[in-house]
Amino acid sequence: MVPPESTNRKLGLQDLVEDVLILILTECDVADAVALSATSKFLHNLAFTTTVWYHLVTKLAHRGFIDSGPDDGFLKDLSTNQLIDLVKRTLRGPRSWSETYLEPSATEKTIRRAANLFRRFVRKPPLQPPLQFPLASVPLVESRRIILHPEITGLGILYWQNKSILLPGGKFVLFNNAGRLECWSVFEDRFVWKHNPSVDNASVLEFSAELVEDDQAVILTCQRTWAPSRKNFVEIWTLDLKTGASNLELVSRVPDSNSYSPYNDCALCGEIAAVFMLSDDVLLINWRTNSRVMVLDDRSPITITLVPGYLVLSMPDSRTGSEYRLAVSPYGSITSWEPNDAQEEPSTRITVANFSVDGRDSIALPGYITRRCLWASESPLQRGRFKVWLQVNHSTTLRSYEFVKQDTGTGVSWRFLSSILMPDNFDHPKGITFSGHVLGSCTSHFGLEVFPPVPANKNSPRRTVDSLTRSDYVYLSPFSGTLTYSTEKELVVVYYD
Repeated sequence: MVPPESTNRKLGLQDLVEDVLILILTECDVADAVALSATSKFLHNLAFTTTVWYHLVTKLAHRGFIDSGPDDGFLKDLSTNQLIDLVKRTLRGPRSWSETYLEPSATEKTIRRAANLFRRFVRKPPLQPPLQFPLASVPLVESRRIILHPEITGLGILYWQNKSILLPGGKFVLFNNAGRLECWSVFEDRFVWKHNPSVDNASVLEFSAELVEDDQAVILTCQRTWAPSRKNFVEIWTLDLKTGASNLELVSRVPDSNSYSPYNDCALCGEIAAVFMLSDDVLLINWRTNSRVMVLDDRSPITITLVPGYLVLSMPDSRTGSEYRLAVSPYGSITSWEPNDAQEEPSTRITVANFSVDGRDSIALPGYITRRCLWASESPLQRGRFKVWLQVNHSTTLRSYEFVKQDTGTGVSWRFLSSILMPDNFDHPKGITFSGHVLGSCTSHFGLEVFPPVPANKNSPRRTVDSLTRSDYVYLSPFSGTLTYSTEKELVVVYYD
């Protein structure tokens, strides 16, 4: 007979059969699976099986955090440690990009400690560690290089305007070929799709894209027509990357301008597209509801980026008017949308002050964010956890923050993570990875370099690594560290160890 007290006992995870526990672990985020593994030796052994990590990494690959290989089933052949290394790479970047030190040996440390004890006894200042110099710049350690062969057009040296980006997942490249956007399959060197604008005599000047499913993409193009009737407009397309079939979802008129390119940049995330104008105004578009709103520059620099569910933005502190805060505003809090129009410019205009931002959903900044120097990404470890990198006041320091979506509602909690110090002659960050590796250049050196994330409060040497291209547009993949660029003859995708 079963004792009565045993029938009333609550079941715990340890009471479930192994197959059910493994199924639960495979449905977790990486952070949750690791947290569960710390609760008991039994769960630790289950959580670190190849079956669990194969499913965890496969989900990350489907969401675009991990680049695919030529064989879609390449993950099946990896061990648990190899799968874990793929996740670590998204957090830390390629191994060869890490900072390198000339650490003193154990004997040297012991001798220095003994010498300092003696110097303290005779009341002399301690010996300082010998100055460590950074290793000389060395080439990036390539693991492979893939060459694609589009028919590149352009006038003379103007091929440098042919911007390219590697789509999340690493299987496709979008390429602006002299104003005509093309999509290419990386592992097949195959032409997939070419953009045909809905307006005659139009050129693509900026573009962005998002992978929404395994082989489905949403593409934002920022265009202008040329003389005699110059007009600016944007389009949003959906594209089947397997078949090349595409559908025009939206055309929106953008305010005219006399400049050659009226756009600074653009971004796309979920149902929201952001078009950053040269005037510092920002056009927000909800392409699913076919609506839009123009956010005006209101005496303070507007810096906005997009993550799933939120606008991430800098705004003046309403209490002081002179200080700045880093904040988030849920997509759903924007209420001033107007119907989209393909012929007329936007008429509804708001400022950052019109965004609904709870003071608890923001954190103080030491200054304003340098224009186009705000990057945000969801963490591969956990849904609803986001990392933000930014540059303040054109300084040589980059700062990182984290915000986490609360379990209920749309509120978030913020915290400062770290700061990294760039060289005094650092020019401008052209890209940054989730790990904090910065693609940029110094005014004293021609060409691009990759700078490891060295803490600003750490007096330690840093090595910079010369990149192998002089192309003006080099795309840095935020999780894999892959570089993508074009030359006058080919498209190049380079991977690193």
